Amino acid sequence: MREVKGIAVSPGVAIGRVLVLDDQRRRVARRTVAPERVQEEKLRLDRALKESISELIDVRAKAHAELGEEAAKIFAFHIGMLSDPSLTRPMLAMIENERVAAEYAVHAQLQQLADRFMGLKGSAFATKVDDVNDLSMRVLKHLVGEQESRLAAATLTPQAGEGVIVVARDLTPSQAAALHKRHVVGFATEAGGKTGHTGIFARAMGIPAVVGASRLTEDVNDGERAIIDGQTGLVILNPDTPTLERYQRIKERDRLFRIKLEDLA
Repeated sequence: MREVKGIAVSPGVAIGRVLVLDDQRRRVARRTVAPERVQEEKLRLDRALKESISELIDVRAKAHAELGEEAAKIFAFHIGMLSDPSLTRPMLAMIENERVAAEYAVHAQLQQLADRFMGLKGSAFATKVDDVNDLSMRVLKHLVGEQESRLAAATLTPQAGEGVIVVARDLTPSQAAALHKRHVVGFATEAGGKTGHTGIFARAMGIPAVVGASRLTEDVNDGERAIIDGQTGLVILNPDTPTLERYQRIKERDRLFRIKLEDLA
């Protein structure tokens, strides 16, 4: 049994089987193009930006319908960023002046923006880093193809009647919005804070979540049982029998309490 302390961002107790998500961020090598290819690269960038915005409009609508206004605002912010000439013009200028491929221009400019946010103090700016990284992955997907994700590849099917607990270094807004609400019973991440995206999505989905759990992804494997205590910020990996039984009693007590509240309402 291993206990990892983090920050509680969505209350409740979750007991389930671990699904470890990979870090989708990719390395993009600097690649130059021939002068006659510059215009083609600029057109590739323009198409990728338009396709990303169109995709985000659909994601925002779905998030609003399924998760509420607060989650939808995150994707509205993403649409605004990709529609902002102050962000996209430097990408086009980089292609024009340095004759680099469109994917490198996107990666380089968004990485610069992420680094600027990272250098500012405050959890709100750290959250903006997540937004920028999410946008980078989305646009790059339209330029160079989608990178296989554990989230997309894995079948989120409960094992032996148990739900899925997603364990990750961090969760981007797009990853969180794509999770199967019927199967996922909790989130646990190494990064994040009280005001971050993971908490927003977990509360919207009504499932427990813990963030800021340092070294959480070390020595954890798919299929292992885990407990998330969304009240105290504790993640318990491979719990022993007494701990498991204690949290099962807490979970059942909470379930009965909610039923009583619904009856009173």
